[in-house]
Amino acid sequence: MKPGFAQMLIALAQVQGGRVIPALPEGSYATGDAGMVTAMLALMAQHVDGAADLLARENAALRVLFAEAAALPLGDLAAQLMRAGAGRDNDLKLSTLEAGNAALRQMLIELQGVIECDAAPWAQALNAQIWRLLSAGAAERALVMPAL
Repeated sequence: MKPGFAQMLIALAQVQGGRVIPALPEGSYATGDAGMVTAMLALMAQHVDGAADLLARENAALRVLFAEAAALPLGDLAAQLMRAGAGRDNDLKLSTLEAGNAALRQMLIELQGVIECDAAPWAQALNAQIWRLLSAGAAERALVMPAL
């Protein structure tokens, strides 16, 4: 089995942290820089390993939200939400998933701009649902600094 990109980054971080840092003068700028590069590589490995999965799931959740919101009294925005809710991620390249996510988030901003000051119970419920989705997405994006 050949290593994936994330595994190569982890291996590079381990080499960086295990071989380079001990060979540098203690307390030098080079030691600090090498430590920073090691930490960045470890975090990049974590991000790369889960990025496509996270974006695909987030895009799907946004589309479900839009499809449900399209049935609400949102005027012209309802048709746009219906179209956005019907989309799919057919290309799983990170660049394509990120572009799709950006477009969906732009639609989310537009939707939230319409409903966030609306006192109607359906609007407040939808706004709360949006905030739960955003909160969950932020939690899923959190990276954990591994022990190096």
